Amino acid sequence: MNRKEEYRALLSELEQLPPELEQTVERAVRRKRKLRNKRRFWGIPVGSLAACFLGFVLLVNLFPPFARACGNVPVLRELAEAVAWSPSLSAAVQHDYVQPIGQTKTEMGFTASVEYVIVDRKQVSMFYTLEYDAALWEQVHVDYEYGDLHGWAGDAGTLWQKPGELREISMNFVDQDVPATLDLALKISAEPRTDQSAGPTEYVGDSLFEEPHYEEPDYLAELTFTLEFDPSYTAQGTVIPVNADFTLDGQRFTLTEVELYPTHLRVNLEDDPTNTAWLRGVDLYLENEHGERFGSSINGITASGDPDGEGYATFWLDSPFFSQGEHLTLYISGADWKDKDAPRVRVDLGTGTAEHLPDGIQFLRAEQQAEGWIVYFTMPRETNGSLYNNFSGGFWDEAGNHYEIWQFGHTYGYRDPVTGETVEEDTMFTENFPLAGFEGDVVYLEPNRNRTTDFSIPVSIPIS
Repeated sequence: MNRKEEYRALLSELEQLPPELEQTVERAVRRKRKLRNKRRFWGIPVGSLAACFLGFVLLVNLFPPFARACGNVPVLRELAEAVAWSPSLSAAVQHDYVQPIGQTKTEMGFTASVEYVIVDRKQVSMFYTLEYDAALWEQVHVDYEYGDLHGWAGDAGTLWQKPGELREISMNFVDQDVPATLDLALKISAEPRTDQSAGPTEYVGDSLFEEPHYEEPDYLAELTFTLEFDPSYTAQGTVIPVNADFTLDGQRFTLTEVELYPTHLRVNLEDDPTNTAWLRGVDLYLENEHGERFGSSINGITASGDPDGEGYATFWLDSPFFSQGEHLTLYISGADWKDKDAPRVRVDLGTGTAEHLPDGIQFLRAEQQAEGWIVYFTMPRETNGSLYNNFSGGFWDEAGNHYEIWQFGHTYGYRDPVTGETVEEDTMFTENFPLAGFEGDVVYLEPNRNRTTDFSIPVSIPIS
């Protein structure tokens, strides 16, 4: 029996009432009928709900087979746990918005099973397990290939899941819709992990100052699946035209439309070409007439850039698709800006000083090593707690020569520049990077943002 058949069989089992409870439910129904004449208006819904609730409670508590069936339904167990971090995906699971796949392949001692997908018109989340010798779990890496696809961004989650644990791969499509079929290849290698390794194909040199190079590993197995998505899922989604003009800190924008999908929501903005600053981030959320709030995603994509400028044009939020509300309002409580005429940050490595730092950024220190300088900055985390790069991937010397920044490092909290002790700080983090190939005392850095505005009264924009 494959996963689809198992899924349908388990749901069918849940719909069947054990014979031992037939009399119990019948008595509840008879009591409801007696109350019908006394409580004509309220009696029918209240009595019906009471009978159903009583029947379910008795089923779960008095009959172990029924309780075990609930626990064994994959959607109610492992999948619900895997998507607990996402309100949108959790709501999809709760409303049975899941397509079982149930494909399994084995090669060289590795068994992969693609169990489910949660898919709509613009996003697909694939859930699979990988079984292998547990003694190898700290060495196994998985590379992902998706065939000839373009116009998407994605995330493959953590690399530290143990054999048999449900793993997630997410893909967000921007310029095109989710295809009808997708070839997913899991390419498995075994290499010891290090703190400087982001994956099996990303090898970082012995020095922070070396340019990273990429080597194709020797794969132990390659398991390829052809996934066919149910058209009833890939058609889900709607575009809500808004065309509302609004102002943030003197900068003018138009909320052109909102894209509503079961897995997420996208807010599309256009900025006025006369604006003096690029919008580099916003704190925003949706709220319906019942007070339900839908905020920015914790993981995955939170925003995408404007192809015609240096700002962001689309913002991702949790989806109200499965909520009971009919009216939505967008609230903006803060914004990050990059002023178009803002000077670059000037860092004097010799004196340990910095000029024109963005709001909230502190220059901690510069460390001179045999191969060059490493600089350290502290900065506030995003509202959802995530980290980010505050500086672009390059720097300049005083003669205007440009140099690449090969890699960034981020740590929670920071090291006190006076005492040298590590400070565990929930709202701050440290960013560091090497200045490779540079000789001198002064560098210029390009920040991704240079100031932040907080709105004591959020800007509100009705959507529907």
